Amino acid sequence: MNVRNVVVKDTHSPHHGQEVDIRIEKGIIESINESKIKADDPKLISPGLMDLSSHFNDPGTEYKEDLITGLKTACEGGFTDVCILPNTLPAADNRSTIEYILTKASRQVTSVHPLGALSKELKGDSLAEILDLRASGAIAFTDGVVPIMNAELLLKALQYVQKFKGLVISRPRDLSLSRGGQMHEGNVSTSLGLEGLSRLSEKVMIERDLSVLAYTGGRLHIHGISTFESVALIAEAKKSGLAVTCDVILHQLCYSDDHLSSFDPYYKVDPPLRTDKDIQALKNGLVNGTIDALSIDHLPQDEESKILEFDLAAFGMIGLQTAFSSLLGLASKELPLDTLLEKLSNGPRKVLKLPTMKIIEGEFAKLTLLDAHLKWQYNEESNISKSNNSPLFDQLLTGKSVGVINGEKLYFPS
Repeated sequence: MNVRNVVVKDTHSPHHGQEVDIRIEKGIIESINESKIKADDPKLISPGLMDLSSHFNDPGTEYKEDLITGLKTACEGGFTDVCILPNTLPAADNRSTIEYILTKASRQVTSVHPLGALSKELKGDSLAEILDLRASGAIAFTDGVVPIMNAELLLKALQYVQKFKGLVISRPRDLSLSRGGQMHEGNVSTSLGLEGLSRLSEKVMIERDLSVLAYTGGRLHIHGISTFESVALIAEAKKSGLAVTCDVILHQLCYSDDHLSSFDPYYKVDPPLRTDKDIQALKNGLVNGTIDALSIDHLPQDEESKILEFDLAAFGMIGLQTAFSSLLGLASKELPLDTLLEKLSNGPRKVLKLPTMKIIEGEFAKLTLLDAHLKWQYNEESNISKSNNSPLFDQLLTGKSVGVINGEKLYFPS
C-alpha cells in the first residue's frame, strides 16, 4: 500500500519534517521518498500512538466498556497499542484472565498489552503469581487504580521482578491522607465547600516509593504524577541514578481545578485536576525529560455513576478518541507538537523497554495518520466508546486520527 503526501513527525527519522510518500509491503516500510507533488494541507504521520493506562472493564463491568469497544475507541483515536489495567472482575491476577484478554483482543487492529495485578485480588496483602502472569503475557505489574499502600509488598515486588528485569507500576496516593477527597485541596475546593485531595498524599507516596526503590534496586514507574513537587522529586531521583520513570495523564495538562467551579462531574478525576503552577511544572517536565511519557487513563463511567451530585459521582474521564485534538490544543512554542507526539508514541515504549518505532525503511510499520485541520463533532453519533464521560462531548473539535497501520492490520475511518 502507498501513503502519499504525509509530513513525518518522528525525531528518530532522517525524514522528520519532510513531506513524503511511503510504500508499505507485508507490514514493513519498503520505501520513503520525498513527495514530488506537494499537498496544500498534508496530513501528518507519526510512530503509532501508545497508551500506558486504559480501563476496558472486561471482564466484569462490560456495560461501561468492553475489550472490543475499548480497542475500537483506541483505534479511532490513532492508537496502535494500549496497556490495560488489571482492575477487572475478576482481577487480572491469574493466567486465565490474561489469556482471556489476549484471545478476545487478538483480531483487533490495536494491539493490547495486559498489565498484571501486583497483588492477589488487588488487595495489597500478598504478591500475585507474577512469573505465571508474565508467562501468559502480562507486560508489567501494578494494582492499577488501587495504590500500593503496603510498603513491604512494594519491596518484595521490586526484588522479585529483577529476576527478569520486569517493571512495577505505582499509583502515588496515600489513602490515609486523602480519604473523602473530591478534588484538589486549595482555594477552589474551599470556595466550593468540597473535601480536598492534598498534594501531600502524592508527595508522601512518591517519597516512600523512591526510598524503597533505592533500597531494593529494580525498575519502578510512577503513573499519573500531578504536582510540581512530584516533578522535582523524580528529577532528583533520576539524577541520583535510580531506575525510575513516570508519566502524566493528558487531561492533567488540559484542565485545572478552576474547571470544577460549576460542579461539573465530568472534571472529577483521580489524581485531581491541579493548579496552573502544577500544570506549568508538568509541561516543563515533559520538555526537559523528567516526565517520560503521556498517558490517557481512559476510564469509562456510565451515566448512573457519573451524573450525580458531585460528591457522589464516580471519578474518571475518557480520552482515547479525542487524544490528538487535545494534543493540538496543548501544543505551543514551549511545548511543541513533536514533543507531545513522542511522549504519546515512543515514550511509553521506552518505559516498557519495547522497541522504538521509527519511520525509516525496513522498519515494522506501526504508524498513525493524523489530520491537524479536520473539524469534527464529538457526539453520540461519532463516539465509539460505550460511555461519554468527557468534558469534550457535544463539542466541535479540530484534529483527528484518520488512519492506523499496525503491520498488516489497517484502519481508515470512512
